[in-house]
Amino acid sequence: MPAALLGPATLLLGVIMLLVGGDVLVRGAIALSQRLGVSPMIVGLTVVAFGTSAPELALNISAAVRGNTDLSFGNIVGSNIANIGLILGISALLKPMAVHTALLKREIPVMIVVSILFAAMAMTPRTGLPRIGRAEGIVLLIGFLAFAEMMRRGATRGETPEKPPPKTPVGLAILMLGAGLGLLVAGGTLGEHGAVGVARLLGLSETVIGLTVVAVATSLPELATSLMAARRGHTDIAVGNIVGSNIFNILLVMGTTATIAPTPLPPGGWRPLATMLLLAVLLVPISRTSRGSISRLEGAVLLAIYTASLTLEVLLSR
Repeated sequence: MPAALLGPATLLLGVIMLLVGGDVLVRGAIALSQRLGVSPMIVGLTVVAFGTSAPELALNISAAVRGNTDLSFGNIVGSNIANIGLILGISALLKPMAVHTALLKREIPVMIVVSILFAAMAMTPRTGLPRIGRAEGIVLLIGFLAFAEMMRRGATRGETPEKPPPKTPVGLAILMLGAGLGLLVAGGTLGEHGAVGVARLLGLSETVIGLTVVAVATSLPELATSLMAARRGHTDIAVGNIVGSNIFNILLVMGTTATIAPTPLPPGGWRPLATMLLLAVLLVPISRTSRGSISRLEGAVLLAIYTASLTLEVLLSR
């Protein structure tokens, strides 16, 4: 295959695997949540969010070991921007997204606090340069353990599922989860490599590739899962997946990355940080309107903010 076609072909194959994996994962998550007597939102916040964050974790560990901290920073911040602006925006355009009251009371405030903490760490000068050092990375990992404990307690409270337990055996539901996650990780990896290949063909810089193309590519599992969940009417899984993934990206992925290699704030890094904070805070008022859901119009606003920030970064890189 000609080199010029390799990137687009790899991207297409990755997207197909993501769509199939997202559908299988959602089916397994719904069946498992109903069998265990916990709400789909809890499963979306934990198992699904952790699984769809796997590409970010794998890429950032690899980048940290190689010392490519600009790519690590851009991937995390760009992924969190894409999760709300792109993925939640597109999902809401497809179908208005109901936001569970528990998300508004617990997890969305946690996401906002964690995002503010991350931005403060990244912009505080240390030894002359703003960066997230190993000590901050350990603090983030401790925060991840605390969040995981909060989720465990939330699951044991046993919010009853909306539908009666399905006939799907627990073992089969777990197998579907594993198969879906495997396809998402493999598809995300292929999608990432294909997207980078396409970006290089277009002449984009490495920094912009990290913040935009790679961030979107590693967010493709969240996109596939959220779209499939929305299509099946389980918007609680879709929104929980986005909020959980953003928390995981900062606490687990950034915590692990900074512990391996201190991560400086790249030139102009304050702009995407500001966009990430804006979208996180904006999620509160738009979730309280339209009878506790994100409407199609609000989805369009999220998508417009994402598109504007992406365009700005590309233009400033020229």
